Amino acid sequence: MKTYGFYGGQTCPESIAVDGLIEAAKRILPLKACEFVNYDFQVSQHEELKQVVSEWVERRGNIQMPPSKVMITTGSMLAITCAVNVLTKPGDTVITDEFAFMGALASFRHFGLNIIGIPMDEKDGMDIDALEQTLKDLSDKKIKPKFIYTTANYHNPTTAVLSIPRRKRLIELAQKYDVMILDDDCYGGVNFEKEPTPKTLYALGDPESIIHVGSFSKIVAPGIRLGYLIVPERFTDQIIIAKKVFEGGTSFFTSSILAEFLKDNLWSHVEKHNAIVKTKRDKTLEALNRYLSDYGTWIKPRGGLFIWVRLPETIDTFRLDQLAEKSGVRYDPGRIFSTDQKEVTCLRLSYAHMPEDDINEGIEVLADCVKRCMD
Repeated sequence: MKTYGFYGGQTCPESIAVDGLIEAAKRILPLKACEFVNYDFQVSQHEELKQVVSEWVERRGNIQMPPSKVMITTGSMLAITCAVNVLTKPGDTVITDEFAFMGALASFRHFGLNIIGIPMDEKDGMDIDALEQTLKDLSDKKIKPKFIYTTANYHNPTTAVLSIPRRKRLIELAQKYDVMILDDDCYGGVNFEKEPTPKTLYALGDPESIIHVGSFSKIVAPGIRLGYLIVPERFTDQIIIAKKVFEGGTSFFTSSILAEFLKDNLWSHVEKHNAIVKTKRDKTLEALNRYLSDYGTWIKPRGGLFIWVRLPETIDTFRLDQLAEKSGVRYDPGRIFSTDQKEVTCLRLSYAHMPEDDINEGIEVLADCVKRCMD
């Protein structure tokens, strides 16, 4: 039976710059080979990749970003884990969107945190009025959240883009209640529109009250396992210790090759990569409109790797999961992104890694499963 894997957060195989990475490896390995005998925390390493991150953050946010402020991590998930470890202790309260990256939620639960989800809409993101009321209610109870976590650009899973007015109000409220912001920009580089991706919360706010997380997984490939973290200076030493505990060292071998490739190709590579992803987004939307428009609703993503599909409240999602799996279709059910782990009639469809020729057929099979579950 043929299978259709609309799950996970993988990028496009077609967009991986194989030739460019091979040439970068040929150039850099003879120069760096003697340094590979060291762990990354024994000497000051990753300097070239930090410079790439610095350029990336500066150009997208119109801010100054010294490379010395950047920490390279084994993917953005490790960056989030380190930040949570430093900022919290079991029993602390954290705030996030009502739907959020399942990896971040797993980390919060692992550390024994009380998670409060804020309602959001699928276009403009977190409901800031609801956030304000929540912060006020917690303050009245003498509870101070440790941070507000959100993915402002191309939110995972909904692909919402937090509007600029909402970003500014979120920053103002965080300052008013003295709460840190954990700014996850994992998908910020995957933009399909002529307008640039909105500035990150980090670029708009006070860098001393915001931790900024980013990744190369979504603009190059997840398998390289490289991300980055920018933290207020007062947390630097603690983050370094946390990195040693949870990571044991980031691959200097991989970061050297990636930096050598991206130093001259960053922007052109991202442009080519996003064009490929956009084509697959469009094909997925066409198929959804063709086969599922009578049963589901969704918003055209402005960026990212997903489409968030909302189905009728009357559908039996567990039956749909079983039927879809038997039919060869896999997706991410909405419940795994829920802060309170409630059942929701939503699906996250990941399309970037799907072969173009399989997208239409896969959505047709999924739509048939949905229709059968509505009988």
